[in-house]
Amino acid sequence: MGEAAHIRFDTIPSFLGASIGDLEDLVPGQVAIAGYFCDNLTRPAAGQRYLARQLRYASRPEKAPANAIDLGDVNVFPLERDKHFSAVIAQCAAVLETGARMVLVGGDSSGLEALGVAAQKVTGADVPVIPVTGGVAGQLSHTQPVILSVDLQELAGKWVSHPRRLTGMSPAKMIAQIDATPGDVIAAAIFGLAPELDIRGGAETRAALAILQAVTERLEKGAG
Repeated sequence: MGEAAHIRFDTIPSFLGASIGDLEDLVPGQVAIAGYFCDNLTRPAAGQRYLARQLRYASRPEKAPANAIDLGDVNVFPLERDKHFSAVIAQCAAVLETGARMVLVGGDSSGLEALGVAAQKVTGADVPVIPVTGGVAGQLSHTQPVILSVDLQELAGKWVSHPRRLTGMSPAKMIAQIDATPGDVIAAAIFGLAPELDIRGGAETRAALAILQAVTERLEKGAG
């Protein structure tokens, strides 16, 4: 491969500027980040599937986490519900079986549903889902495998392009909740946001990117 080809490859946008790889590249403890291009199955809202694309283009390579990898997008079949869930569950399970941790970015909350089923298949037990707003936190042991649910619709109205309410969480508060998530966080889903391509959309994209950074760091930590 020539020098020009190397340059073109190196400039492909990735989540947080992380290296780009495939399932075969994963090792235990690594954080695998994948886009979820589906927003018409659970609490549908057009445009949520584009969050992964926006966060990739907004990422800066100089802040790349050392132990994360961009797996690309999971294969989806949003017009064939049964086939869709079967495929997404299988892909998520394949990642978790390597011992890596997984983050699904974008789309609606159906990605979280598939991730939960995959985690149960791999661990052989129920894996609690902890919302970023809090919940069963006090009941969990240090080593309990958990999934973190980051619903970006919980952001306060001033942070989003199409606010449904004024109250909610600031990005800083959401990040603090992510950092404080107990248990062994083996997976996470970030969803519920459709950034606009304008000034306000740029602000919410930067907020979502900071939240993705916090989620990645929390998964790198493992048991907490």
